[in-house]
Amino acid sequence: MMSTKKFKLPTAPDLFGSMEMKTKSGYKRLSREERINKSIEAAAIAASKDNPQLASCVRALAPVLNIFIKLLLIIIPIYQYIFKWCLYLYYVLPKNAISIIFGLALCFAGGAYLTVFAAIEGFRKMGWERAYKDIMILYDAAKEVVVASETDDDQDEDRDGIADVDQISPDALLKRKMAVAMKAIKEPWIVQDAIGSLWSAYLAVLATLKMQFARTTAIALGIAEMVKFPFVRAVSPLLAKALGKDLQHWAETILDTLINFIAIWFAWFLQMIISAFYSGLRGGKMVSDGLLGLLEENGLLDKFPDCLIKKPYNPDETYIDEAIMYIFFAAGFSYQILNAFAIPFPLDIILFPVTVIEWILRWQVTLGGNVQMSGVAG
Repeated sequence: MMSTKKFKLPTAPDLFGSMEMKTKSGYKRLSREERINKSIEAAAIAASKDNPQLASCVRALAPVLNIFIKLLLIIIPIYQYIFKWCLYLYYVLPKNAISIIFGLALCFAGGAYLTVFAAIEGFRKMGWERAYKDIMILYDAAKEVVVASETDDDQDEDRDGIADVDQISPDALLKRKMAVAMKAIKEPWIVQDAIGSLWSAYLAVLATLKMQFARTTAIALGIAEMVKFPFVRAVSPLLAKALGKDLQHWAETILDTLINFIAIWFAWFLQMIISAFYSGLRGGKMVSDGLLGLLEENGLLDKFPDCLIKKPYNPDETYIDEAIMYIFFAAGFSYQILNAFAIPFPLDIILFPVTVIEWILRWQVTLGGNVQMSGVAG
């Protein structure tokens, strides 16, 4: 176990500190809503140079974007706090305890997060140490940009008691913040290499996932192809009549899309059952090894009778590890099937970012096009 002195306990998140009405030096700032609207307008001005229609769309959606950004400003610190706790526990807990935790996750959620676990396995095989190093490079660069931006916010060159960033136009604010970010990153070539390396690794993992779940895509397309013609032929007249004369031409498109979504969902559900079975076995093995490892580290295995565990303990000469593995496999697999792979509350809220990543990966594996690697730095 590592010393906890090196890793401080995570402090509670400050949900509103980033939008205070005054800077550290006491200069006045615009309200949260005014600053968000100013940032949205800056984005619209930047978009108008290449795509005026996109700029108009951004301005039209400004009220919705305002609410969305406010929610993000509250949600992101919460998940940062959860992530810091996970990182803290990862460093301070024994490796066998980490094995038990990850094994339980595989047993009870391996089917729901099948592509996430497969992606993690892919990154691990393709060089996790390099990926971790690149992530930390980007993380450190982002911290430098944030610190530089906060320092820039705390400037009042005209000495009127109001922060300078709140007295310039949205276009000027965008240019100023871009300049601040570029000055903060002292070695941009290293950041560029890190981005290129991570992007290349992601494409490689995505290609692996496409091959691994190719059968799932084939099943989905096959189901859709078999039921599409008779279903559309039978239902489209009724839907066209319900839509009315002006929208009846949308009937076949709506039904075609609906069939595709249902077929994809059904194919992935079948894949979740297969993955839950496999991950349950693997997770049970990790739990068994971790649990027996913890008992052995603390000298507790010697207290078990020889009829259960022969001394000295050797996993190849006893069936206790297999018994524990199958118990957790049975519990985890049956739990996932009986609950239709639903994640229980409040874990569903805690794991919401992982759920979003899972659905993005599934979409890219099933419907996403091939991403070209040309032009990727690194």
